[in-house]
Amino acid sequence: MSLVVKLEDQQGERGEWAMLHGVVPAHSEKDYPVLRGIDPYGTTVFNHLQIASFLEEWERVHSRATDENQKEAWKKVKEMAEACLGDRDLSLKFVGN
Repeated sequence: MSLVVKLEDQQGERGEWAMLHGVVPAHSEKDYPVLRGIDPYGTTVFNHLQIASFLEEWERVHSRATDENQKEAWKKVKEMAEACLGDRDLSLKFVGN
């Protein structure tokens, strides 16, 4: 499953994004209550209130990023999520295909 992950402001702009594959847990993985809710075929958005829980689980899936592209994308998503922590106007958006 490939996902485009975007950091967006309230106008839907910001310009930062990453292409992610093979890292997000499947819906059946009950140990990831936040990440398992990412829709692989639709759009899922996390706001500043949800991002701390997202980041806790994101750290736990780090080992799923096995090749260089995945590791780079995992790191980029983490950086974008951390930007959301302190800015209520930002959101982290996952777009499936």
